[in-house]
Amino acid sequence: MTASPPNRPERVPDHTARTAPARLDRLGRLDWDAARSLLTGTTCAWADLDGFHVTDADQLPTDPLLSTHLWAWDHRRCLRLRIDGRHALTAALHPGQDGGEQVRIHIRPGTPWATDDKQAGPLPPEAHALAFELLELPGPAPATFVRATTP
Repeated sequence: MTASPPNRPERVPDHTARTAPARLDRLGRLDWDAARSLLTGTTCAWADLDGFHVTDADQLPTDPLLSTHLWAWDHRRCLRLRIDGRHALTAALHPGQDGGEQVRIHIRPGTPWATDDKQAGPLPPEAHALAFELLELPGPAPATFVRATTP
């Protein structure tokens, strides 16, 4: 890699958000079994003391995660679970879909922690092989949904 020429700033990734419509479904407080069932067919991501995990929903532990959040996605929806013991406060976001509660979201690129960061324990190499998007619900009760845009 070469240094940037004088008077030319280093290239910085563009993290500008684009705005998009979406449908928000507030699914409420679910026990872990109901929340886990809702995730069927999705890919899930969460961080805990053992690191950052990305796995198919059918590989989730049967006991509640020791984490604060789980993000999940499939081709039509993104789910956000705020884990509280044996329960999860759950919402689904359907980008670009009509019906239900319509919201405007901000979509921007996201990246996992750096390999040497250690905030979420060790990161597996596959965590850096994915490109992530953050789907942000702005307003008085902001929430962020996450999805991978590459397999």
